[in-house]
Amino acid sequence: MSRGRPPNPEKQEKTRSALLQAAKSLLHHKSYKSISIRELAQQADTQPAMISYYFGNKQGLFQALILQTAESRQVLLAGVASDAATDPDKTLDILVSRIVDALLSEQWLFRLLQDEVISTTSDLRALIIAELPRRIHDNLTHLLTTLRDQGAVRESLNIRFFIASFMSLMIFPLLTQPLLQESLGIDRTTIASDEWKAHITLLLKQGIAP
Repeated sequence: MSRGRPPNPEKQEKTRSALLQAAKSLLHHKSYKSISIRELAQQADTQPAMISYYFGNKQGLFQALILQTAESRQVLLAGVASDAATDPDKTLDILVSRIVDALLSEQWLFRLLQDEVISTTSDLRALIIAELPRRIHDNLTHLLTTLRDQGAVRESLNIRFFIASFMSLMIFPLLTQPLLQESLGIDRTTIASDEWKAHITLLLKQGIAP
């Protein structure tokens, strides 16, 4: 196990990234509150003191993870907006596919949503709401406004309601995945399938059609 403060910027970034990845890995089977600084350090193959050095404390580490995720989601949505400028009719197909794939790769995020946003009031709750749903709202508002200006979306569409419906269709199946699997046989493989993505896309297209 490597010990001591990393001596150069490249190793510092590697250690910082390892700690962020450790937080994701541990969230797969533990709650945020139950994860210890020692466990994070062991998972990242570093010293507990590195968490304080890079993030201040455990909360700072998880806040950095949330911000990193929010920024990557913003990049994803910006890419969809760019594609929409050249082929508006394919915008929802691209949006649904990319968002579903991103969410399927972030099982740890749903553990945070369940434990820190839905079930309780925590130190992370306000940041998660500010950096994830609100950023998605802002980006989707811009995207849908652009599509409406292009005539691809009906003028009477309530964009705020549409975004709420979009988030529900994207997040609910994964947030309640064990329930859906037991009651309807819809598992993560189903949600990752082209058939599922096409189903969700069709529902959304019917909702915004001019």
